[in-house]
Amino acid sequence: MTGRDRKLLLALAVLTLAWSVLDASLGLHTGVSHLAPFLLLLVPLLAGRYVGERRLAQLVAFVQRRRHLPVRSRRPAVGGPVVWMARGSELLGRSLAVRPPPPLVVLL
Repeated sequence: MTGRDRKLLLALAVLTLAWSVLDASLGLHTGVSHLAPFLLLLVPLLAGRYVGERRLAQLVAFVQRRRHLPVRSRRPAVGGPVVWMARGSELLGRSLAVRPPPPLVVLL
């Protein structure tokens, strides 16, 4: 952010704070203080900047670097049989069923 943008943002922040204090002290309650975050984000957008754009660029570069890393093999480890268990609503259905459904056969 350039010096001009910072000065403009600071001026808007001071103006918004002054307006909110004046609003609260006079008892007008116009609700301008609810617009303060919007106004503070509007200035950089009008200046052609996006709040957090440097951090977003860093995240994009990080993700692109991660995509080019070698992928490890995703084959399952050789071991015993795969055990499948009923969970959630199927577990409830199995416990309440008069005749449970046939067992599931898992082929590898």
